[in-house]
Amino acid sequence: VGLFGRPTLEHNMETLYWVRDILEKGPAWFAGHGRNGRKGLRSFSVSGRVKKPGVHLAPAGITVKELIAEFCGGMQEGHKFYAYLPGGASGGILPASMGDIPLDFDTLQPHGCFIGSAAVVILSDRDKARDAALNLMKFFADESCGQCTPCRVGTEKAVHLLEESKWKTGLLEELSQV
Repeated sequence: VGLFGRPTLEHNMETLYWVRDILEKGPAWFAGHGRNGRKGLRSFSVSGRVKKPGVHLAPAGITVKELIAEFCGGMQEGHKFYAYLPGGASGGILPASMGDIPLDFDTLQPHGCFIGSAAVVILSDRDKARDAALNLMKFFADESCGQCTPCRVGTEKAVHLLEESKWKTGLLEELSQV
């Protein structure tokens, strides 16, 4: 039972979570957190090659390099930061050289990525972006509901293209647009 005694489906639980604190502490308190011109706090679910994976409450607008250093205890021993997925499986993959971009809604789009639910995956120099991309595409091929042909057939075709030793990047780009 939700609002007005009716069933309620909440798509953005994080926003709803902050309502009580904002009402009790005031909007200035919430806006007082943040970095790089952003305001507020954000939950980041970090996995991968960091010492302390998990859900970390951090300032909105934090960069992935700051997130790793300040909240995740750094990289695992013997691992060097190589790449990251800022928004989980469908959020794209960026190299470590782009680790100073604020993790926020409008900062990653120019680079072909998005923050989504902030499920950040950290890859190290022992990982390969190619393997991560193939793993992600296999996931999407398996999880396709099968109702639309571009997804049902396209993800399977993409898996086969990504499994080849030399990628046909033109065909992959065309397929990704479809």
